[in-house]
Amino acid sequence: MKVFAHIFILVNYLLLSLSSTSQMTNEQRQAILLTRQLQLNHYNPRQVNDSLSSIIFTSFIKELDGQHDIFTTDDFKILSAYRYLLDDELNKGKWNFLPLVTKLYRQRMVRADSIAKTILQKPIDFSTDDKLVFTKENNDLYATDLKELVNKWTKWFKYIILSHAYNSLSSDSIKQNLASVLVKNEPAIREKIKKGHAKTIESILDPANFETGIKEIYFNAISTSFDPHSTYFSPQQKKDFQAELSTEEYSFGFEIDENKEGKIFIDLLIPGGPAWKTGEIHKNDELLQVQWKGEPPVDISAVTIEEVDELFEKPNHDELNITIKKQNGTVRTVALYKEKIETEESVVKGYLLTGNRKIGYISLPGFYTTWEDEKGSGCANDMAKEIIMMKKENPEGLILDLRYNGGGSLGEALQLCGIFIDEGPLAGIREKDGKVIYSKDPNRGTIYDGPLIVLVNNQSASASELVAATLQDYNRAVIVGSPTYGKATMQVVLPMDSTRKTQTNSPDGFVKITTGKLYRVSGLTIQCNGVIPDIIIPDAFDGLEYREKFMPQSIPADTTKKNNYYKPLSGLPVAPLMTSSQERIKNNPSFIQLQKGITMRTTELANKKTIIPLKPDMFEKWIKEKDAMLKEMDEKDETENKIFTADNYRQEKIRLHNNVYATDLNDAAIKSIQKDIYIQEAFQILDQLINLMKTK
Repeated sequence: MKVFAHIFILVNYLLLSLSSTSQMTNEQRQAILLTRQLQLNHYNPRQVNDSLSSIIFTSFIKELDGQHDIFTTDDFKILSAYRYLLDDELNKGKWNFLPLVTKLYRQRMVRADSIAKTILQKPIDFSTDDKLVFTKENNDLYATDLKELVNKWTKWFKYIILSHAYNSLSSDSIKQNLASVLVKNEPAIREKIKKGHAKTIESILDPANFETGIKEIYFNAISTSFDPHSTYFSPQQKKDFQAELSTEEYSFGFEIDENKEGKIFIDLLIPGGPAWKTGEIHKNDELLQVQWKGEPPVDISAVTIEEVDELFEKPNHDELNITIKKQNGTVRTVALYKEKIETEESVVKGYLLTGNRKIGYISLPGFYTTWEDEKGSGCANDMAKEIIMMKKENPEGLILDLRYNGGGSLGEALQLCGIFIDEGPLAGIREKDGKVIYSKDPNRGTIYDGPLIVLVNNQSASASELVAATLQDYNRAVIVGSPTYGKATMQVVLPMDSTRKTQTNSPDGFVKITTGKLYRVSGLTIQCNGVIPDIIIPDAFDGLEYREKFMPQSIPADTTKKNNYYKPLSGLPVAPLMTSSQERIKNNPSFIQLQKGITMRTTELANKKTIIPLKPDMFEKWIKEKDAMLKEMDEKDETENKIFTADNYRQEKIRLHNNVYATDLNDAAIKSIQKDIYIQEAFQILDQLINLMKTK
């Protein structure tokens, strides 16, 4: 009887399970698939419990309403009832939260659209003594009622209009004050913001995409609750992501996007494109102004992103000057020409710096791909070719510039290390099983074994950090700059359905999962720590909390055993190099100015609150003080560089001959190199290193 009882219970359980599965919505089924893949494959899987539920809830709501101007206090109370219930839903419980949020968010976006239209249909009164307050955590309270919500939106639009007006003021050749520019340009700016906001709302509320969009944000909240680099991709997102780096026709080599403030920024740089080659333009730079040669400048604050796209698509090959604001606040104007971008062409470019001696300089701002699990696109091979070409010029040393290099392929990074290191282990990889396996130099021998400086900064991340760390551990190079980002994890892209063996087709989507952690041959990790340079130079990003250790749910640092086969070269004379560098920096007007700006900003950030006045005269005073501080932090030195002159190799000069567009881009790149105070300091460090090595 007991046997039959057990069979009866088992049959009932199976029937209940089938019934539960049949009642499950497609969204819940996908969410459970996603969670299962993360738990099965993630390096540091989390339990699906109340703690994870709270993290997902916070991340999701923040993504939907980061400014707290969509939901009200009452709305948040309704949603907060589910803060600790999402784990139950992911464990096949009732699926209520996502449908509720989707319905409520649609209603509140319609309300926000109505509020915005009402505010923007007539001139805004700037005479009141309003202030906009930003806190470090952006944890200002939700509006308690409609009146308070309208007031929030009004202040927000005041801030956006004043910001756009100031941008047009700063680009105007005739000196005016903000109040007069506002009188003249307010209608056009307000109309631009009105159009842009309406288009954004229309895009979000598009019936064909709305529910899918909310679902994808929710799935991303689930993914990033495990760590910041685990990400969900819909089938279309994965296809778009891979296609972004494909060959284009004539192009400036970048793509743009728009944020909530209506600011247009650089969203993607195409390797080898004109923007990439300048060395001046990077992802997330804000676009302020564009000007075709011989035509009046176009103030970006007064046009929509669609109109900017139309400007870039003009079928000509004239010079375009674009004015950008860097993430550290500095403003640059860069000249560009359209080019046909060929992905098979080597995009690694080297230069000769001639001063007391002849030095090679190669900048590598990226590894050509952001897919960490792929083999890469020949970045290391291109570097090897460039160094072979450079060696024909008989340089006495090399500066390898990895600043702003966000990383990419692990395989390419190991190959790159092998160019400079003869043999031996290069990096340890630990996966879920806990074993650390060291990857060796894939090729015996070196292509370059001379004096080497590697330049890094806070935005050097992932694979570029691995290269710097390995060369540092082997005493193969002197690392110069500021502490790097601190990402030492690996990701793979898997189909959501683990039964599928191919990644090319997965109707439920894909997930990029962190599956491993990297270790230095010394047993230490870059994770959260970054690479600490041998010689630290003040950096315009100092004090900004955006590195890995500040990211929510980042995997903590730890250590492992040192590799027994790791045999470093003789130590480099870092101490005298550091002493000399610190003395030069202490007496260099550009670095003095830079340090002053860093100190001012650090003091400002310590307050954890920014209060922005919204009356034109007060706003102008506030933003000019901010701009003056940021101007102090420009790494491009406008004074004459008496340390070296930059030029091309003989072979490159032949290639550039009679190519007007390529020559203009090249001249701009050379000018940028000569003005860069970090390259100037690296040149002097390398000069001293060569002298010390010769003496030794």
